[in-house]
Amino acid sequence: MVKCTYTTVKLKVEAKKKLEELQARLRLRGIKASLHDILEKLIEFGLEEEETLVSKFISKKEQIDPMLELLEKPLDWGVKDSSIRIDESLYGDDIGDIHRYRYIRSSKE
Repeated sequence: MVKCTYTTVKLKVEAKKKLEELQARLRLRGIKASLHDILEKLIEFGLEEEETLVSKFISKKEQIDPMLELLEKPLDWGVKDSSIRIDESLYGDDIGDIHRYRYIRSSKE
């Protein structure tokens, strides 16, 4: 005979109500299970479906911002040091020739 030892787990009242609702839904399907048995099955399921479980813990706010992900994995522009020569890479060889407002004239002229 195997001796079972138990421990207690504290749940929020809302979580306990959800667990009892799950128990009631199982009963409607003809399955009688104690809250203890349901928790054991949920733990086994969590181990089998780890990625699904992890995704439940990651909220949308905690997901990596796409812009931060780009900073972690930058695109290769084919420039040895784009941090210093970024304008040259984007706009051409001579930075002075390219100006956004080069065709705008002052009203004083």
